[in-house]
Amino acid sequence: MSRGAAFIIGLFFFVSIFDIFRANELKNDYLTNEQESEYKAEELNSETQSDKGIPANHKEHFPTLKILYCVSCGYKQAFDEFSGLVAEKYPEMKIQGGNYSPVSWKANLSRVISLTKSSLLIIILTGFNPFESLGFGYPRLLQYAHSNKSSSGLMLFMFANMLETSLSSTGAFEIYMDDSLIWSKIEYGRAPTHEEFMNLIEAKLDK
Repeated sequence: MSRGAAFIIGLFFFVSIFDIFRANELKNDYLTNEQESEYKAEELNSETQSDKGIPANHKEHFPTLKILYCVSCGYKQAFDEFSGLVAEKYPEMKIQGGNYSPVSWKANLSRVISLTKSSLLIIILTGFNPFESLGFGYPRLLQYAHSNKSSSGLMLFMFANMLETSLSSTGAFEIYMDDSLIWSKIEYGRAPTHEEFMNLIEAKLDK
């Protein structure tokens, strides 16, 4: 095996293993983001309270603001902007945020695709024929893949990643006050403007 082929095999294998670990990290992404968001919110709240002359330990009853968003869609920045607006105006309010997980069948299917991708890449790039031991001979498709390892591996990798991304991307930006949903991007098709967002918060607090 040439050095170039060995490098490509190693690269595909490394990225596939990384995908598996990344999938496990996303399972705990909500908790991690929630802890980080609460820490940042508390830090900003303390600074805001100090600027206004309010003791840092001063607490009033406020509902908890929770925003669940699609991490793979890149909505983390939007969450930071919205939580910053609330923390500035209502420093006592607790803010939580995290990944909006896809429905269970999509999450499970995405994991199956990831594992299947890794297995097929190993079969293609090592030239292994698992069908021979099962009595199915040497399928033409596998022969072609073994003869064109780099292009076949790349196509498989890109196609599988496209499916995984499609299954894990929810497009969500769901805003809750306590357990009450006050805005759903899934339902409305868009995130609220800053003005709409603050109006929703104020309307909920006035009740």
